[in-house]
Amino acid sequence: MDSIIRYIFIFVLSLIPTIEVRGSIPMVFILFRNNYEVSIALVVAIVSNLIIAPMLFLVLNWFNGMIMTSKRFPSLLKNIYLSAIRYARSKGSKINRYSLVGLLLFVAIPLPGTGAWTGSIVAYVFGFDRKKSIIAIELGVIVASLIVLFVTVLGIEILKRIFML
Repeated sequence: MDSIIRYIFIFVLSLIPTIEVRGSIPMVFILFRNNYEVSIALVVAIVSNLIIAPMLFLVLNWFNGMIMTSKRFPSLLKNIYLSAIRYARSKGSKINRYSLVGLLLFVAIPLPGTGAWTGSIVAYVFGFDRKKSIIAIELGVIVASLIVLFVTVLGIEILKRIFML
């Protein structure tokens, strides 16, 4: 039962904005010792981060629909929202030809403020094609996961050699 709780913790940690795989992959090596469990936990962390983009696009579409159809939403806020979206999408149309590669690279760089959450919001606000954006974001998550995994394993090996563990 203890392992299940640790897997759930890794799953949830990978869903948290700004933490995502940048925090969950190193945590895998803290919580798990057995190679088999580490492998499963790494898959859990990556899959958890991969579900963010499709889910967030659904939520953003729902939110947009709610604002557009709601009679109770204040018209001033609705106008501000629509103006911001129109402005962002006008800028987004100018960068659209580089959008998918740029989006992939943005998500792939494992730094705070980048990742599936931010990439999904940027793609939605700029009006990028949803399916293509999700593919770019998912590829970015995989690249970021590989980078974080490499740096984590390398760091562990360096520490082992320094402290002769």
